Amino acid sequence: MTKSEIVVIESPSEYRIFTLEEFCERCGAHVDLIVEMVEYGIVEPIEQPSPSDWYFNSHALVRLQRAQRLMEGLELNLSGVALTLELLDEIDDLQKHIAILKSQLPSS
Repeated sequence: MTKSEIVVIESPSEYRIFTLEEFCERCGAHVDLIVEMVEYGIVEPIEQPSPSDWYFNSHALVRLQRAQRLMEGLELNLSGVALTLELLDEIDDLQKHIAILKSQLPSS
């Protein structure tokens, strides 16, 4: 059985909030896996009192799908996924800073 990709376009008018159950359903993941991913910092719920009160946004959904691809494609465990996502986030931030600095350079 193959998983279908969920494409989420995030815009202010289409900002979605998912309960833990909806989040699991959309990603085909078990609640226990999501709880572990939260513990590793891979995804973060909006509300954090207890798993029964967790809500996730579309950004977390996209991040979870990315984590699932890393787990399946590279056979990484959760600590490996957490580290990889952290490094990919740093690369994204650095690329944004580079773009800003390039835009401040005088035109030749």
